[in-house]
Amino acid sequence: MNSRIQWTIHIGVLVLISFTNAYSIIPAAMQPKGIDNNLKDICESIKNKTSHTQVFYSPDPNYFEDIKHYAISSTQYPACTVEPSTADDVAVIMKIIRENRVPFAVKGGGHSANPGFSSTTGVHIAMRRFSNVIVHADNQTVDVGPGLFWDDVYKVLEPHSINVVGGRVSGVGVAGFTLGGGYSWKSNQFGLAIDNVIGYELVTPNGTIVDVTNNSYPDLFFGLKGGFNNFGIVTNFRLRAHPQTQVYGGLLVYIDERRFDDVLKAVMDFRDNNKDPKAQALVSFTHQTGLITFDITLFYDAPRAPDDTFKKFTNIPHMGTLKTRSFLSFVKVVPIYVTDGRRGRFHTVSVTNLTDRVFQELKNQTIYNAAKFDSKLDAFVSFTAEPFLPTYFDNSQGGAYPHCPSTTPLLPIFLQFSWRLPGDDDYFINEIKLSADAILQAALYNGQNSNATKQIRYPNYALDSTTLSEMYGDNVARLQSIRKAWDTDSACTEPELQFGFGAKWFGLEVRVRVRVRGRTVRIRDQTVW
Repeated sequence: MNSRIQWTIHIGVLVLISFTNAYSIIPAAMQPKGIDNNLKDICESIKNKTSHTQVFYSPDPNYFEDIKHYAISSTQYPACTVEPSTADDVAVIMKIIRENRVPFAVKGGGHSANPGFSSTTGVHIAMRRFSNVIVHADNQTVDVGPGLFWDDVYKVLEPHSINVVGGRVSGVGVAGFTLGGGYSWKSNQFGLAIDNVIGYELVTPNGTIVDVTNNSYPDLFFGLKGGFNNFGIVTNFRLRAHPQTQVYGGLLVYIDERRFDDVLKAVMDFRDNNKDPKAQALVSFTHQTGLITFDITLFYDAPRAPDDTFKKFTNIPHMGTLKTRSFLSFVKVVPIYVTDGRRGRFHTVSVTNLTDRVFQELKNQTIYNAAKFDSKLDAFVSFTAEPFLPTYFDNSQGGAYPHCPSTTPLLPIFLQFSWRLPGDDDYFINEIKLSADAILQAALYNGQNSNATKQIRYPNYALDSTTLSEMYGDNVARLQSIRKAWDTDSACTEPELQFGFGAKWFGLEVRVRVRVRGRTVRIRDQTVW
């Protein structure tokens, strides 16, 4: 196939999301069929007892906008959606939900690929009215609402020549990204998003509004830094600001499989020799619409990169260009692997070293799955490695997500599979697990330890069956203690230990109970705190 035609197909698939109607993709069989009278009464109670909250029912377009997700498999159809716009109203809503013990969900950006993590058949709280961005020039901080996408934040900050540690691609929500950890284009320089949070405005499980900082509530502050919304609903993030100039970079796409090994050599050279914290890369193998591509996103946090920084990548025939642009313009160039109208899952493996064998395994898994999934409708596969500097944990400020400066840095590998038909769910979920296992085995072959903190799975990428200990390691007991202190619900004192679990993958998500028996985690029906 002509390379320009292939390039057109590749980009066409990536931008398809811009032209897909949010409602036309919902099968008639999945539309709400009626509302339980008790739930309807609770929705109306929320409407009547709040001052600045809108309540929507199907088929109102706002209802469908509130429940829309990055992957359609993450969407459920609630009795109603509610859009509060003040912390006071969130407090009222939580008291009503708690008193009536109804299932509920909280959604920010909706980038979660786990069904039920930001969706419900009960009361769906959409945070999109929390959309303020307030710059505090006097102390170099920024207040950011949890209903925003990072695109919105960068647009407001650009005229001020400042930035925050935020999402790397367009369409990612502020809330889940920040509550889950937050790997950024600026992480080599400043750490994760959670390392740059100064404070949170939080509505606790009993409806109390508190300002959480390391000084005021150190345990809550620890828990919110990677522990998602297990301790309440965040209604404002106060973030540390950093100076921002124009940046240099872009997306390079390689479509000639005969040159993939040459590109891998360039990747390994960058891994071994880059010592500049301003330079970063995302390395992705993808398969979609019958085409396997090797996608390299290159970033330099200045208007120009030193001449040799990316030279080995640009010397290999490719499509795309590197150039000077605004930070927001760069983020919009980073590929969004579209799952709008499709089903999908994320998963992850953490390694301490992106060895040659690990990179080869990512390539092999892409080729293998491309052939294996050829008969599946709209199958998509992506494996992405993130070669951060080995010093990036030095910026850690601690938190629920284990990333202590004294430990060996973790390098997350991101897996994304998507497909069209609900009947293929179990098949692809099993396949993404098998691929993750194969990548882990490739890492273990080189002597990487698989226990304790060396194999913590990054929560924002982890599949919903991932155990608490795999995400939080030795921090689980402390997080359970914090949860118990702030949630006096009698369910938390049952003989079997329970731990609230939610807010995963780039959107404030639903709270569900996770019942823990040793290493086994079983997700039960959604409940209130």
